[in-house]
Amino acid sequence: MYMQFTLFKKNVCWLLAACFITTAGSLLATHNRAGEITYKQIGPLTIEVTITTYTKSSSVAADRDSLEFFWGDNSKNFIKRDNNRTRFESNDVKVNYYVGRHTYPGPATYTMYLTDPNRIGSILNINYPNSIDIPFFLSTTFTLLNQQFQGPNNSVILLQPPLDVACVGKRFTHNPNAFDPDGDSLRYELTTPLQAMSTPVPGYKYPDQIVTGPDNQISINSITGEVIWDSPKVQGEYNIAIRILEYRQGKLINVVLRDMQILVRDCENNPPEIIGPEELCIVAGDRLELKLKILDNDPGQLVGIFATGGPLTMVQPAIFEAATTFTTAPTNAIITWQTNCSHISPNYYQIVVRAVDNFFGDSTGLATLKTIRIKVVGPPPEDLRSESKQNSIKLSWKTPYLCAQQNPERFLGFSVWRRSRSLSLQQDTCQPGLTGKGYTKIAVGIKSIEANRYIFEDLNVNKGQTYCYRVLPEFALLNESGVPYVKIEGMHSEEVCTQVSR
Repeated sequence: MYMQFTLFKKNVCWLLAACFITTAGSLLATHNRAGEITYKQIGPLTIEVTITTYTKSSSVAADRDSLEFFWGDNSKNFIKRDNNRTRFESNDVKVNYYVGRHTYPGPATYTMYLTDPNRIGSILNINYPNSIDIPFFLSTTFTLLNQQFQGPNNSVILLQPPLDVACVGKRFTHNPNAFDPDGDSLRYELTTPLQAMSTPVPGYKYPDQIVTGPDNQISINSITGEVIWDSPKVQGEYNIAIRILEYRQGKLINVVLRDMQILVRDCENNPPEIIGPEELCIVAGDRLELKLKILDNDPGQLVGIFATGGPLTMVQPAIFEAATTFTTAPTNAIITWQTNCSHISPNYYQIVVRAVDNFFGDSTGLATLKTIRIKVVGPPPEDLRSESKQNSIKLSWKTPYLCAQQNPERFLGFSVWRRSRSLSLQQDTCQPGLTGKGYTKIAVGIKSIEANRYIFEDLNVNKGQTYCYRVLPEFALLNESGVPYVKIEGMHSEEVCTQVSR
């Protein structure tokens, strides 16, 4: 009797232990789908970080109201979720935002990160079929710069969510649509998702390695960030990782790792089509009016048209106009933007237009994205004249200059460029400036006015020799102290040539 009772107690203990382990495992299983870490600099050594995660909303027991976060300077703490921003979306998706602040010991490069168990189950290209056992890892590497000389450094803002839907056998497009508020240059690359710092997830395959073939290829445009998968072969859930690299004056200063999920369905459907330009350049002060046409070859379907992009979020923004509800195709959309001198940037702005059909009966139909790149450049000086003096050549050009009035704090003045022989040079709004185009810069910061005209006198001349000139406006991005940290060349003037009197 005693032996039976002892065995019964042992069996109960084992059963309770097994139940505890199973329950603990389900509580830890946060079922992460996608996410990224972004931040903004709010002080010389202080940042505000936002962790955005996309989780399985039906996993109620695995829900997290806080995440353990490592700041990259040997410190860590738990960051609470901002429940006022939490939202639920179709396809069993919950969007979570965790916001925290941290002050660093000094300017340096740091890597902040989080590791959280677990991913959702049955991801086809991660440790299949046991992806639920693989941790979810996000990181952002960033550099705290000397703000007095190098300006602030904020991370990119990723305007397109990292969840999308594809159909078997159909071309899939996506774009994270990163916008950098500091005007830095961006590059994109596909990489392997991680489960810990510098540790790739096990059993990873790029999506095009599931049923390989010449008609199954995935790639990313390193300049625009556009992902093209042409085309999925097996239905299911896939994850990819995208590194967004941020450069300032050629130096890498930030890297954001985004983990993204693609749901491939077995559906006989074609994505909508967007017709319109992909790249254009405009002179500050001009009005942009860009018309787009949206088609859908599947009869009876409706399409929704949406847009994200830096120009739509800034002061004096671009305006996107399209049907506010799902509508029949063909239909139109229009982007208008009254540009001004504050919009001048060394890099292209980007607007991503997304057209999605209602094949699944809601907003999770098949979508196509069109990436439109827009560059705003400084207008050229006008009416450049030259006059030969006794021992000099005097230049003058028209006042007022638009950007000296609209945005005087970012206008650095004019630079003067010279060469010994005339050179025919066409204006190129997409590649303004004179660097590397056969002229030598001889003066900068020219703002002197005489008789209602800008003036400059070239004293370094030889009698009897002919000199040809162009004048160029120069601008800058400024730090909080007004110190320029990125210089921008505008469009050059027409050329004038003069021979010095003998």
